[in-house]
Amino acid sequence: MKTTKYIIAMLAGVAVLASCMKEAGNDLPAPQDLITIKGGLPEDVLTKAGAHVGFSWYWGEGDKIAVTGAEATETYKIKDGFSGKFAEFVGKPVKGESFTIAYPTDAATADWSKQTQTGNNSYGHLKYAAQLSDVDDYLSFSFNPEWAAEHKGTIKQIGVMKMVIALPDTVSAVNGVSIVAEDAIFYKDNGNTKVNKLELAVTDATPDAKHVFTAWFTTSWNEVTVPAGTTLTVGVKTKVGTIEKDVKFTEESVLMPGKVNVFNVDATGWVLPSHYASGKGTADKPWVINTPEQIQFMNDDLVAGEKRYFKLGADINMDGINWTPVNAASPYDKEIDFDGDGHTIYNFSCSAASYPSFFGVLYGKCHNVKFVNATISATTKGCGILGGYGGTADKPCQVDKVHVQGTITSTAGNCVGGMFGTGREATITNSSADVVITCAGQQNGGIIGVDAGTGVVISNCWTSGSITSSASIVGGISGDLICANSSITNCFSTMSLTTQFYFGGIVGRANGAAKGTKANNANSAMRQNIANCIAWNNALTSNCSDTSEHYSNGAIIGSTAQKNTLKNCWRKADLVYNDCAGNVAKGTDYVPTDQDDANADNPLVWGTGTYSCGYHGKAAGASETLSQVAQRIGWSAEVWDLSGDTPKLK
Repeated sequence: MKTTKYIIAMLAGVAVLASCMKEAGNDLPAPQDLITIKGGLPEDVLTKAGAHVGFSWYWGEGDKIAVTGAEATETYKIKDGFSGKFAEFVGKPVKGESFTIAYPTDAATADWSKQTQTGNNSYGHLKYAAQLSDVDDYLSFSFNPEWAAEHKGTIKQIGVMKMVIALPDTVSAVNGVSIVAEDAIFYKDNGNTKVNKLELAVTDATPDAKHVFTAWFTTSWNEVTVPAGTTLTVGVKTKVGTIEKDVKFTEESVLMPGKVNVFNVDATGWVLPSHYASGKGTADKPWVINTPEQIQFMNDDLVAGEKRYFKLGADINMDGINWTPVNAASPYDKEIDFDGDGHTIYNFSCSAASYPSFFGVLYGKCHNVKFVNATISATTKGCGILGGYGGTADKPCQVDKVHVQGTITSTAGNCVGGMFGTGREATITNSSADVVITCAGQQNGGIIGVDAGTGVVISNCWTSGSITSSASIVGGISGDLICANSSITNCFSTMSLTTQFYFGGIVGRANGAAKGTKANNANSAMRQNIANCIAWNNALTSNCSDTSEHYSNGAIIGSTAQKNTLKNCWRKADLVYNDCAGNVAKGTDYVPTDQDDANADNPLVWGTGTYSCGYHGKAAGASETLSQVAQRIGWSAEVWDLSGDTPKLK
C-alpha cells in the first residue's frame, strides 16, 4: 500500500448505519407497478480524535434516487414520513444481477468548482453525493463502505475540505475564499474534469474574535493527490481586494473523498491587495498591468536591492501622464523585469530633470514590448525612450524584442539615443528604433548615444528616422564606442544623419574617443567588433560650417581604431554622402570606396598607412535590395523575415 500524508488531518470514516437489509428477490412486480425501496445515510462524521465537528447529512423533501440495472435507469422519489437518516423511495423496479445506486440522480456530474457559504464556519451549503456501484441489492441499501463491501460492490462519496484561516487583523469581512494550484490537480466535478482552482463565494461573513475564518468546501468523490513541492495559493476576498498566501507542500498529500480534510492556514505571509490586475511581483506571478492607472504604481513598488516583475496584460495609452522614471536616483539599484507580452505603450512622454525616459536607468530586463508615439524632452545629459542609461556599474541590463518609436529633443548635454543615452553593461537584441532625434550635444545614435563601463553588445537590430545634431559624433546604431570589446553585429540603419563630423551609417566614432587623424592610431585598448552590418541610410550629411579637413566621416564608421574587427559590412550603392566642405575640396581622398575586412593583425589601410579615419565597407549591387544583401551575408531566417525589400524582425 502506498503511504501518503493527509492534508493536515484526515478525519475518521463513516460509521455504519444499523438497518435491516433485504436481499433482492426474484419475485419482482410487473414493470408497470411501483415498488418501495429503503435507503440509509451515514451517521455523523467524526474527527480522528473523536471530537464532533458539527457536520452531517439528512434526507430532505424532494430527494430522489437513481437506480441503474442491466437494461434501464429508474428514478425513485422519497415518500412522506422519512426520518433524518432513513427514508423510503418509490419507483419502477429494475432488472439485473448488479446495480448502481446514485444520490442525487445527477451525482456523477455534480459541479463543485464554485460554491457559496453564508456566514463564518457555516456548512449548510455542503451537498452530499454518493454512488454505490455493482452492488447485488437495491431494495434496501445504505451509503457506507461496509454495506458496499457486504454487497460485493464499491462506494464513492464526496469529501469535505475544512479551511481554518487565520487572517491579518485588518480584515473585517470575508467575501470569498479560493485555493489555486499551478497545475490542474483538483476535480471540478465527480467526473474526470480537472481544474487548478476551487472557489467559495461568501456572504454575510466576518472573522471571529481571533481573526479566524472557517471555510467549508464540498469536494469531488475522486481522490486528489497534491505532489511534494506543490505550492497552493490561498486567496481571501476582502472589502478592499484579495489577499493571498502561498502554502508549499514538502511532502505528498492527499485530499480524501468520504472524509473531512482539515487545512490550517496561519496568519503569516499574507500579501495585501494589489493595485494591479493580478500577481505578486515575483518571477512566477508578475504584477499584471491592464490600465494607465496601474502602470503608475510601478514607481511605488520598485524596491532598492530587490527584483520586481511586471507584465502588461493589455495595451496602455499613457496620454496625459507626466511620467517619472522608475529608477533615476543613485545608487540605481531597483532591479526590474518588464515583460510587455506583445503589447504596446502609446503616447508615453517624459521631461524629467534626471535621465528623462521610461526607466531612468534600466537595471534588469525589458522585453516583448513596443513604445509608439513616445516623446522625450531633455535639458541635461543622457536620455532615450527606454533610459538615460541601459545598465550601470555592476547593474547590467538586457533588452530583447523591443521597438521604440517617437521623438527625442535635447536642448543641452550629450548622450542621446533612441533607446538609451548610454549603454553600460547592456545587451540589446532583436530590437528596433524608429525615432526623430534633435540635439544640441554630441554622441547621439539610433539605439544608444555612447557605450561605457564594460561596453555593449548590440545584435539583430535596426533603426530608421533621423538624427540632427548641431555638434558631432552621430551614428545610425551608436553615436560613439569608447569601450574595448563593444560589439555591433547583424544590424542595419536607414536613418538620415546630419551633424558636423564623426558621422557613420552604423557608428559615428569607434576609436576610444581618440581624435581622428591621418597618422597611424594603434589605440591598443580597442578590440571592438563591427560585423555583418548594412548602412542603408537615406543620407549622411555634414553641417560643418568651416572649410577645414576632418578625418572622421564614413559610410559605416566615421572613425575607427586600428585594432577593431571590421567584417563584411556593406553600404547602399547610391548612398547620399554629403561630406564636409574641407574634405570635398580634397577630392577623391574622402569619397566612399570599397575596403577589405580588417582586424588587429590586418589593419585597415587608407592611402599608404593605417589610420583612425572613416570605414566605408563595400558597396552593394546597384539593383540589390537591403534584404538581398542581408541574405547574402548570412543573416538568420529564424530571426529575420527577408521576403520583402527591407528585413523585418520576426
